[in-house]
Amino acid sequence: MKRQIKIIILGISLAFIGGIYSAVAQNEKRPNIIFIVTDDQHRDQFNFIKEGLDAEGKPTNLSPNIDQLAAEGVIFDNSYVSSSVCTPSRYSIITGTYASRGIGSSNMRKYEGQTNITWNVHVDSKTNNIAKALQQNGYFTGGVGKNHTIYGHNPHKVSLKADPTDAKIKKQMEENQMAQVKAYKKVGFDYAGAIYRGNLPNQYPVAVEDHNMEWVVDSALNFLNLAAKKKEPFFLYFATTLAHGPDRLGTKYKGNPLATPVGFLEKPLEVMPSRESVTERIAAAGLEREKADILWLDDGIGALLDKLKAINKLENTVIFFIDDHGVESGKGSLYEGGIKTVSFVYGPNYIKSGLRSKQLVSNIDMVPTALELAGIDPKKEYDIDGVSMLPLLKGSTNEIHKSLFFEMGATRAIIKDGYKYLAFKAPASIKKKLEKNGKKATHICDKPGGRGSESPALKFYAKNYFDEDQLYQLEKDPFEQSNLYLDESKKAKIKELKTELKKYLKIVPGTFPID
Repeated sequence: MKRQIKIIILGISLAFIGGIYSAVAQNEKRPNIIFIVTDDQHRDQFNFIKEGLDAEGKPTNLSPNIDQLAAEGVIFDNSYVSSSVCTPSRYSIITGTYASRGIGSSNMRKYEGQTNITWNVHVDSKTNNIAKALQQNGYFTGGVGKNHTIYGHNPHKVSLKADPTDAKIKKQMEENQMAQVKAYKKVGFDYAGAIYRGNLPNQYPVAVEDHNMEWVVDSALNFLNLAAKKKEPFFLYFATTLAHGPDRLGTKYKGNPLATPVGFLEKPLEVMPSRESVTERIAAAGLEREKADILWLDDGIGALLDKLKAINKLENTVIFFIDDHGVESGKGSLYEGGIKTVSFVYGPNYIKSGLRSKQLVSNIDMVPTALELAGIDPKKEYDIDGVSMLPLLKGSTNEIHKSLFFEMGATRAIIKDGYKYLAFKAPASIKKKLEKNGKKATHICDKPGGRGSESPALKFYAKNYFDEDQLYQLEKDPFEQSNLYLDESKKAKIKELKTELKKYLKIVPGTFPID
């Protein structure tokens, strides 16, 4: 009898140990995942696309780390975001769903049932997202840098004129930061730090209104140090404030290295190459001064890569890189200058390296791709709008999208077969109100006269900007200057595109008039 009991105990022990080994093996197979999201980068700030090359085809930027990741990864030449300003784009990057899903019914009633996507889209504790999904499936999750979509209420309103050296003000700033950290943890992040609530201007006292790449990187390195001690894989959401304003390009890195949203640091953080060396290396390379901030950004990414190597995690890490939206005269619009962005994925042990894909991809595709890499079925996790890019990352040349859908303000658009149909349908009440004041509704359609960020689009696309229906053949007209909507030969194509657009409009919240 005793012998039988020993055998049973031994069997249970072996099963338990086997389970542990199985779990460990599973974690070793599942990659660590990093999302790098940059802010308002111009296309000429990337060496691996034509806009970043000079007339002789030589790179115009000094960005060795980004260049290497792109060269060893898969570059997407037709990469888009479904909405073209920071908040909704980040919502889609984090959730894998269209931004209109993040808007409450009160907003829809305000615009006669039409969902107006602007900076009114938020991730909260009830929102399904990549961090929550990975956390619930055994990942250690962290987020650092620019927020601008995760909802967190700051307990204090700190004046822009406030003195950050004042003990009371500093305490309020620290408590505001803790509120942001708490908001991250509510939505699925185990760790959060160095959070910028939104854009630098008008968020913090002017005295600390400086970019601080080192502060963000330092927090990311702290997370990686914690991750190195854990058996489970990790997910890091690394969102920079570069290259967004304030300050013109080439001067952002010259801000006060002690300035942060929690006040002034006691001393500069030495976590990446010095700012002085940025000046020296740009001069040595014979580049324009405006290229300095891109090198500073690249140094930060290099610091992450060095840490990943140091903790022996780089080889089993997949890195997704994306610029949050386009800024080439199209921000805030659904023209190519706003929705076409730059993205690539790195992870030689999990994808096929050195590829360029010409297939249509969107920011909503990042989440399902990451989940599939993590061994999680995206279709079973929650209702995701995006599609996994994994076939493209493995070398497939077959399309994963027959069309892409876009939404911004009072506009909707569809891209299919090289054509774009863009509909601008400002609600009647908004148009009437604006016309009384001698103004027109703009595409974002949430402010009389439009937003400052819309100015470039209003100017660059002036020829057709206010047309309610617009059709462009993108290969022949990449800058969308020739509206083909009234072309009799395009009637069948227009009908096809409208039918396709209506399919998307049926699945997202709100109404939108398409005849």
